[in-house]
Amino acid sequence: MLTTEMGTAAGPTPIIVSSKPQKSHCQGPTPASEQQLLQHPTHLHIHTHGHVHGHGQTTLCEKFSPETPRRNLHELLLELLDMLLSCLVVAPCVIAYWRGTWELMGVMLFPSSLPLSALSSFLIGGVGHFVFTITQNFFKEHIHPDKRRLTYYTVSRLYTAVFGIVCVNMWRGAWMLCDWLTSVDSLIIVSVVTAIALIFMVATRTLRNLGAAPYTVTMDHKTDYFDVGTMFKIPGFHQPGLYVLDTLFSVFVIGSLVVIAWRGVWGIFDLTLFPKDKAKSAWGSLLIGYLTVFVTFLIHPLMRYVCRRISGILKLIICDIYYLMTFFGAVNAWRGIWNLLDVYLYPDNRLMSFWLTHIIPFLLLAAIKCSNSILVRGVFIDGDGTGAESVDIPINYVRLHFLRERRKKVSQSSTPPPHYYLKPEHATLGRSAEKDKEAQSSLIEKPHANVQIV
Repeated sequence: MLTTEMGTAAGPTPIIVSSKPQKSHCQGPTPASEQQLLQHPTHLHIHTHGHVHGHGQTTLCEKFSPETPRRNLHELLLELLDMLLSCLVVAPCVIAYWRGTWELMGVMLFPSSLPLSALSSFLIGGVGHFVFTITQNFFKEHIHPDKRRLTYYTVSRLYTAVFGIVCVNMWRGAWMLCDWLTSVDSLIIVSVVTAIALIFMVATRTLRNLGAAPYTVTMDHKTDYFDVGTMFKIPGFHQPGLYVLDTLFSVFVIGSLVVIAWRGVWGIFDLTLFPKDKAKSAWGSLLIGYLTVFVTFLIHPLMRYVCRRISGILKLIICDIYYLMTFFGAVNAWRGIWNLLDVYLYPDNRLMSFWLTHIIPFLLLAAIKCSNSILVRGVFIDGDGTGAESVDIPINYVRLHFLRERRKKVSQSSTPPPHYYLKPEHATLGRSAEKDKEAQSSLIEKPHANVQIV
């Protein structure tokens, strides 16, 4: 259920922000030697005039090397704020939206017939996913704020609203079909079906797709707003036949496996955690979920450290273990919040409860430019990415804001600007900034023509 920012691989190179092209005071190596610098920073002596010498000395500029640990209080505070925002704002809003939309579909789509309702949802979700995937290039080329700003805002938010309903229906249809075709009351059957789905996902290296909020915050960036990734990344224009097959496999096979795995773990807790008391079961899942989220965030720096130093099958195994931990935490967090809304939010007026959780969370997410967090799109490969990117948790929101503010100060300064080097742990943050040079607020500001990222 991963809704992350299309995690593509990129090297952990430093990003230098400047208001105009000019020579750096801490000029780095040439492209041919850049990788050598990143791999062996302690053997280089960097002078302020751009010379690199083979000595073991340390200068003022070298301390800003991307390999230099910089866990200062300011940075830790930004990371903490991003975690709190993801866990306490974005995740509850995403879960509430899904709960409201899911239940409304149950009211509107053949409420008296479970098979028809499930098949209808699955058809809406499958066809909708397919259409949005194959038409993504059309949206990218014709809907852009630099061409028609008002049209972009209207179409993009309508796109998210419709795609959100499509995503919920895809999951609802697959989930209910699985309930219909297998038993929901037998712990053994539910466990076996779940285990089979997870084995297939391990074999296809797609466990990474099990993640969901609060492990992802998808910003409404203009550059990748309409991106929908597929498993094999086949270009549509050059190989249209294979692209269609890739899309179908990504949507119906990988997507269904993810749903079956989620349904299985959710069902296991329905049968084992206070099965006769929904309120206690919900509070129990919420506690288990957020404790797991806390642990996975706590060990995340260690996981990144390990993944930067290992490779091959061992790295894949470590990544898969971490993906399963985040999956376990996400399922319980979702189950806890979802069931608590059922218990406490207008339990005597279910329809009002559904509509409130369908509309209000979406408007709040759109207001903070995180509405795409409700979408489930794209397929991600286990262990993919350079170094620590394979276990990245894309929840950068506050840090993007500070990066934008730093860029503004640089562009307005009349003195030579300071250079801001992102450490390797923030490679994803850097790529987000590079894709959208005005970061998140650029959607309501005029582009800064002179801002350049080198």
